[in-house]
Amino acid sequence: MFFPFRILVLVLLLAAVIALQVFLSRRKAWWPGLVLPALEVLYSIFAIVSAIAGYYEVYGKGVPVTASLICDTFLAFLQCNIFTLVLLAVYFVCRRGEKRKRQLDKMNIQDL
Repeated sequence: MFFPFRILVLVLLLAAVIALQVFLSRRKAWWPGLVLPALEVLYSIFAIVSAIAGYYEVYGKGVPVTASLICDTFLAFLQCNIFTLVLLAVYFVCRRGEKRKRQLDKMNIQDL
């Protein structure tokens, strides 16, 4: 595949996910906007568990628990959740805007 085409597809896919997150975050119920971040956290947990299981399958023994392993696992978890933080930021920005809009509507109703 042509390299710039891959980048374009990736950017379009990320834009679609962000647009879906904005749509879900602006819903009246609070929970739909948290679905994508929750799926992202579950994916990162799955990635770390599968890496440990892959080590076991390749070497036939358990992973030796060291400080380096714990640090690397924590950093991998953080790295997998960068996009989760982006989705949560979109969620909180959208919810704050919706809350402000509801308060203005409430004020307008009271003024009548």
